[in-house]
Amino acid sequence: MRRISRMVLALAVMPLGAACYHYVPADARVAPQGTPVRARLNTMSDFELSQITVNNIDQVEGEVVRLDGSELVLSATWLQAITGNGYAGNGWTVRIPEANVAGLEEKRLSWWRSGIVVAGVIAGTWIGFDVLGLGPSFGGGGGGTPPRQ
Repeated sequence: MRRISRMVLALAVMPLGAACYHYVPADARVAPQGTPVRARLNTMSDFELSQITVNNIDQVEGEVVRLDGSELVLSATWLQAITGNGYAGNGWTVRIPEANVAGLEEKRLSWWRSGIVVAGVIAGTWIGFDVLGLGPSFGGGGGGTPPRQ
């Protein structure tokens, strides 16, 4: 029973690692370094990442490094092209002219969405164990006479 309890606990905690996030409007001038953000661009841009250049990018996700003069400097995690292709940023630094930033949004944890996911996993786990007969029994067991030998 102790092993089952550990499995239930592990299954209940797993969704926290893949919690639900949402984006809220942010200001580059006050976003602290390391803040996860998404920048939507006015015009499609090209960025050089290591030895490749990615083209037609209209959205960049990453962490704020700094606002350097009139450029927003991000440590890119994902670059999305207008064509639908996405590219891993792998932490490479990208510089975006502030005039080309149509909108900046901060990535935040959505507690209520994550709570719904956790509650669903717990309920699903409980029902699954109950259906398989591995859960606690709430029936009237425990009474009666022992079998004859």
